[in-house]
Amino acid sequence: MKKILLILIISVIDKSFSQNRLNGIVLNYETKEPIEYVDIYNKNNFTSTNSEGRFSFTSQSDSIKIRLIGYEPINTTFNKINNDTILLKSKFEELDEIVLSNTNPIIKIYKSVASNYPSEPYSETFFLRCYIRKNGKLLKIQDLNGIVNRKTLFGTSEKPMPKKNYMANIKNVRKAGIYEEDVYFKMYNLKQIFDEIGGVGLNIKEYDFNENVSKDKNFVKYSFLPKSESKSKNEGHYLINKNNNAFTEFHLKQKDTTSSYTENRGIKYRTTSYEKSIFFKENTNWNKYFIHKAKINAETEVIDKNGVKNIYNVSYSFIVLEQNKIEINKKQSIKKDIFKFKKPFSSEFWKNQEYLLLTKEMNDFLGTMKGSNNEFKTTTNIEE
Repeated sequence: MKKILLILIISVIDKSFSQNRLNGIVLNYETKEPIEYVDIYNKNNFTSTNSEGRFSFTSQSDSIKIRLIGYEPINTTFNKINNDTILLKSKFEELDEIVLSNTNPIIKIYKSVASNYPSEPYSETFFLRCYIRKNGKLLKIQDLNGIVNRKTLFGTSEKPMPKKNYMANIKNVRKAGIYEEDVYFKMYNLKQIFDEIGGVGLNIKEYDFNENVSKDKNFVKYSFLPKSESKSKNEGHYLINKNNNAFTEFHLKQKDTTSSYTENRGIKYRTTSYEKSIFFKENTNWNKYFIHKAKINAETEVIDKNGVKNIYNVSYSFIVLEQNKIEINKKQSIKKDIFKFKKPFSSEFWKNQEYLLLTKEMNDFLGTMKGSNNEFKTTTNIEE
């Protein structure tokens, strides 16, 4: 049964320097838990809530739009939102989902990919945040800003994914981390990240699907669970625009504590959980849907040479800033561990960006590191 979500936004407004500023937190009204990836924007500016539900939004324009796919949008202003409570309601009724007897709607959605998503080359500028926790405590954090050229977004049977689908250029990097001699936790490279957030297909024969239509009849949520006889351990849902059969969200969660360990140089490890969420947004100028935001979370058990077990949690948050036709003239390896990228630190860029605020946990972590400041540049005691 799906419950209506109510979102409370607590805000403070600063109007100095002819700018409107809104600092706030987005919470689930019922559970009081933070809501991540809520868009706060207008025609000139954009930001998104972080994992704590916090955001900072600055604009010379007075208008504010608050949007989360699957919920009723809010159009307001800086003046009206001052110390007010804003409720963002789910578009879905509190009704049991309907069990589908066949997968025809899902097949129809897959067949619409070619018409709804880009199949020709394009570029996008992006913001990427990555961090690792070891036994619940932060070990590394890194933010990147760059541009990627894609030959296509999705592969289809008629037009398979090219082997070399991406070219990337990283423009700004800031990172901090604690060095470990015994275990180096290798992070995803850019190719793995791009591949993962572009992977939204399922072998539908292995799943049962449930349907829940939104109150305005414009969206439908197809939840999927593995069939009892299936070996698949994935579950999740698609959120579909019924007007054109485009999926606007894809969520997948896998939990597997029974897989065997892989051993390398006396160290054993296995992934015990994996989860990703991908949000799509229509670019009306191109009349196509593109990736708007994505997040990957994974947990890995590691047993060192002394038999000590440690739990590593890794997270990747990806935000697309714009689609464009910019050609990359200087590319970097997309198969390199991203934490080993070495680029000049541009303090002006990080000072002005508000795409994803640092959380309190991140600020506290950076404050404990010698030579670090709140903008965090790699220095003494921070891994290069």
